Amino acid sequence: MNGFIGEYHCKLDAKGRLLLPSDMRKQLSPEDQENFVISRGVDDCLSVYPMSEWVRVLARLRELNRFKAKDRKFARMFQKGATKVSVDSNGRVLLPKSLLGWASIKKEIVMVANVDLWEVWDKKRYQALMSEDWTEFEQLAADVMGDSNVSGE
Repeated sequence: MNGFIGEYHCKLDAKGRLLLPSDMRKQLSPEDQENFVISRGVDDCLSVYPMSEWVRVLARLRELNRFKAKDRKFARMFQKGATKVSVDSNGRVLLPKSLLGWASIKKEIVMVANVDLWEVWDKKRYQALMSEDWTEFEQLAADVMGDSNVSGE
């Protein structure tokens, strides 16, 4: 997988189903187009992992030391509410109500690519976050990427 790109504005239907944008699905390998894991994001969003990426995440969790309280706590918190979902015949996934409530997602959402997963945000929360964070972007870019060779040369 090379990573994802894009930002998609979508609406949930009355049952909490999300029609996956066709452009988003085109970025997935054939084996990753039918099943996903949806979990709480690190921020106030949901994370949507293609199954192959979730397998990689679980491998990293297996490396944690279960005798360390911090590792156990992280694993529990990270996996809390994680749910396997499948795409129905109409290209929709049913988002778990408990996760929608946790992320305060109502009807209008924004799906944002974040390297190897998708974030699902309530539209108003995402817009507020981006307007706040954007003023700091120049300094953030320098802090995070300033010392690395982004061009790969």
